[in-house]
Amino acid sequence: MQLEDIGQTTPARTLVVEESDWAQLTRADAMRLTTLFLAARRFEEKILLLDKLNLVHGPAHSSIGQEGGAAGCIAALPIDTLMNGTHRAHHQCVAKAVNALYDESTDPVASGLSLRMRQEIQGLMQEILGLKDGWTGGRGGSMHLRRADLGIMGTNAIVAGGIPIACGHAFAEKQRRSGKLMVTFFGDGAVHQGATHEAMNLAALYGLPMIFFLENNKYAVSMSVEQSTFQTELLTRPQGHGIAAVKVDGMNPYAVWLATRWAREHIEREGKPAFILAEVYRYYHQSSSIPGSAFGYRTRDEENAWKARDPWLFLQRELTDRGILGADELAAIDTAVSDAMDAAAASCVEGAGSSARIRPELWPEAASVDANLNSDMREFEGVRFAESEDYAAQDMEDLSYIEAMSRTMGARMAEDERIYVFGEDVANMGGGTVGATRGLTETYAGRLVNTPITENGFCGLATGAALSGLRPVVELMYSDFFLVAGDQLLNQAGKIRHLFNGTASVPLVLRTRIPGAEGYGSQHSMDPAGVFALFPGWRILAPSNAFDYVGLMNSALRCEDPVLVIEPQELHKRKTPVPKNLDYYIPIGRAKRVQEGEQITLLATLTMVDRCVQVAAEMGVSADIIDLRTLSQRDIDYDTIGASVMKTGRVAIVEQTTRGASLGALIADEIQRRYFDYLDQPVQRVTGRWAPPTVSQALERAALAGEDDIRSRLSTMLQDSGLIPQPGNVHALRA
Repeated sequence: MQLEDIGQTTPARTLVVEESDWAQLTRADAMRLTTLFLAARRFEEKILLLDKLNLVHGPAHSSIGQEGGAAGCIAALPIDTLMNGTHRAHHQCVAKAVNALYDESTDPVASGLSLRMRQEIQGLMQEILGLKDGWTGGRGGSMHLRRADLGIMGTNAIVAGGIPIACGHAFAEKQRRSGKLMVTFFGDGAVHQGATHEAMNLAALYGLPMIFFLENNKYAVSMSVEQSTFQTELLTRPQGHGIAAVKVDGMNPYAVWLATRWAREHIEREGKPAFILAEVYRYYHQSSSIPGSAFGYRTRDEENAWKARDPWLFLQRELTDRGILGADELAAIDTAVSDAMDAAAASCVEGAGSSARIRPELWPEAASVDANLNSDMREFEGVRFAESEDYAAQDMEDLSYIEAMSRTMGARMAEDERIYVFGEDVANMGGGTVGATRGLTETYAGRLVNTPITENGFCGLATGAALSGLRPVVELMYSDFFLVAGDQLLNQAGKIRHLFNGTASVPLVLRTRIPGAEGYGSQHSMDPAGVFALFPGWRILAPSNAFDYVGLMNSALRCEDPVLVIEPQELHKRKTPVPKNLDYYIPIGRAKRVQEGEQITLLATLTMVDRCVQVAAEMGVSADIIDLRTLSQRDIDYDTIGASVMKTGRVAIVEQTTRGASLGALIADEIQRRYFDYLDQPVQRVTGRWAPPTVSQALERAALAGEDDIRSRLSTMLQDSGLIPQPGNVHALRA
């Protein structure tokens, strides 16, 4: 037997600084590098001081000791570079903010920091303290920092949560040919997250202009790298994805500067991402000013050995010994930076010592708590809203639901080059797995993007692309797969607008298929509306026919919020008259009365709309049947519902889905709060059973609601009211 090497050629190397390398560092570059480092160090020291005074609400993840990595990286990149990071990002953000405002005329030795730099440092500090004049009004605090004007696209409290989003920013910049780079910072703990590997795979696959920057500070809280992984050589991770990588001493800011120059040149030359691993050390515990040794997971000797290699000591020694900057120049920079930090703290705090407190006038108003959960919908000003009855017969043609899907997407892609479709197989098989992109694959080949089976990764990429100005449409082959991407969809995309106080929007459309009674089993059959409705930020649209699909999808593609569009497979072949001109909209938040009735209100969704019409006709029930169409909680059309309830006094919510996944309980609660005095009996619900549908046809039919369930509920409600339905006559009801 012979075993042959597989020939892995992706380089993974260690950068060693040679004496000749120092010739590359000019005085101007040295001043920039020093300024960024000291801005990060002095800012962190000030935050820890405020934390000791109990003025920082929540965690304050200090990076003291590891600022050399951030400063070295950012100083070596163009000022228009984009970045994001994780929960430990003060140092990266303050260094990026200063660098973004650092131009050829900047001389921190002679002139200190500019007024704008000082203002941004103040805004960052106020943000961390939760104050209204912070970068995003105090919503983000320490872990969620965004200042898009300075290229800071948002840091993230979920370990590795921002890395797929960074891919989206890089994807958007590549499509625009802007030449901008994206750098995503993360720690050693993130290396073990699936999101990291999905992101690296996508970045390599699509050739994205981005740097993965790993700050290996040796511990994820108290877990050492050795406790976290068998393979402790972390460069094997990018190497496995085909990303060239370099390891560097992060306590040497100049070495990091050189590594970043290498990464930048690699991206420009090869058109591929790069990976930097900087070995750094945080001097304190996870989010305090107490050393880690106090908790027993590392020793004082270890901490002291790393402190002896402090980056500030390194810069002072090397820059002065080599005559690049003098000790007086370094002191002048330190004084200028320290003064900016003192001023920033003074803008937030009054009093001193134990009497120090946040200035009361700086707190945001409690009444603003729900502000910026969603767009104010001004993007719909001037559009044409229409319903089917607004069109003459000669202006209509019969289209199936699936035909409406592809034609609508094609019409909108023709007029908006920002629309990209992501998903598994969307550019293959002449229109994807169900034909939703039929006819689009040749015309829009570069904008139909096949993705690997990495839902968390490509949903995160789409989120980042939306944040950077594209209008991504994500196709999930089956609705249940959103659970795989739960963090990126529910915790990231849906929360971003509110979290960053309206300074960011995520115009992302998520299309999900529900197979219904097609034998796909319990892991391919979930109605996602009930789960998405729990997360403010998402709009949820449920078109029950081709006409509504066109109007609602047009609205989804115009909306500045993330929008879930639910597509039942059962409806795919069903035809409906649709205008030949597809340029019309159905308002988000407007239900549709599909049948007038006097005795009972049926609130139906998706496949159950036609079933309600059919069963009511068969039973002779005079039912007011309303297609809800919009299912996000804050958007449900309670005006239309209320008018019907006040007329009929009885209401049932009809969904095909299982009992536990049903949205109806939330709607029923709201109806009873708003219209209790008009109800003759409690709100009723028609749903499937508790168990999810399985592959067995008999059990599947039992799990999902159908005509018999509607019929049974109507009979019970009417009999309880002393009404007897007259089969075959929708208007005949007698007591």
